[in-house]
Amino acid sequence: MRCGFYRKSLFFDFLTEEEIQQVFPLIDYQQIKKNTIVQTPESSEEKLYFIKDGAVRIYDITENGKVFTISILGPYSIFGYMRPLSFGTEGIYIATITDTMLCSISEDNYEQLQLAYPQITLKTMEILSARLHEKQQLLKMMATANVREQIKHLLVSMADTYGCKGPAYVKIPFPLSHQEIANMLGITREAASINIHKLKKDGFIRNPQRKIIEVQAALCDSDYRKIK
Repeated sequence: MRCGFYRKSLFFDFLTEEEIQQVFPLIDYQQIKKNTIVQTPESSEEKLYFIKDGAVRIYDITENGKVFTISILGPYSIFGYMRPLSFGTEGIYIATITDTMLCSISEDNYEQLQLAYPQITLKTMEILSARLHEKQQLLKMMATANVREQIKHLLVSMADTYGCKGPAYVKIPFPLSHQEIANMLGITREAASINIHKLKKDGFIRNPQRKIIEVQAALCDSDYRKIK
């Protein structure tokens, strides 16, 4: 079971079966219930975290008490920080939105991995670079596109990254509320709801269950996400 996770994680996918067995003792595994806060601004630790199953919400709370969702990360995502590496998740809140299997590695154990497998450093930089590129794409879309296209881009990105592919639609494997989508794009909930309804009407997305969104498979297999 664990080998499958390492095979699908971009961080470890270069390891052989034998090397994976050697890495096991360096990783901590924790099964966490839905809606559990795993980090507050005061409890940030210098660790890297890997989501084996489930999803987490990264968010902050304003001085007025308003909760602002920064992003949602699904299976095989990485977050956390240790000097000099940072995925931008220190000093904020992180909570599970489904039952989640969370793996973590301490700074000392990460240094052991670097010594044993120098490729780890390159893998880390590749993942950081890809995360930055995704953020730049979303920011550009938010600055240049209308609300409908912003929502479409965000949902296609999530489906393409985390989705469970079917013949016609790709299921985003964690719940998404209209408010969370609005928060991530800096728009009102009303604007999000109106445009999500339009996307559903046009067949680009569908809701088989409450808060579960499926995206048209053709969008995930196309160059739609590329911003010129």
